[in-house]
Amino acid sequence: MKLMPEYAQDIIVGVLLEQHWSWYVTEREYWFLNTEMEDRFGIEVLDEMTAAVFLEKIADHKVSARELTALLTELEGSFQSYDEVLEFIPAIYVNFDERVLYSLFPEPMSFEHYVPPGWTGEYTDFLEKVPEGERYWIVRGSSFFNQMWERFGQNF
Repeated sequence: MKLMPEYAQDIIVGVLLEQHWSWYVTEREYWFLNTEMEDRFGIEVLDEMTAAVFLEKIADHKVSARELTALLTELEGSFQSYDEVLEFIPAIYVNFDERVLYSLFPEPMSFEHYVPPGWTGEYTDFLEKVPEGERYWIVRGSSFFNQMWERFGQNF
């Protein structure tokens, strides 16, 4: 894994392109889709037409669900509060096939407001939209996030 998730900086993003699911851990700025970003390899608008080139450029940031699950289980005993778990919750879901971006980003940076024309952007819980085999937070048959929430006396 090239980058480790870091709260509100380096985020976990789920991407669907041509019916193929991928996880990435990247800097957050890449995902303001309709805004020209200096560090987005000259891609002014990230949409269904430019996605393949962009994803090729960030291929070294791609991670598997298995890697993310292993990371969660490795770190499980080191969490001291639920706040430390937050950086491992996927922040953004981008479906280039259906032209949709859903955000769960925990800070007031509204990625959902920066989508290309014709796209839908929404701040919503998208975890159920993730294919079951890609839900890296399902550990030992249940939600790691729920386990940690309960461990720290809260309900997710």
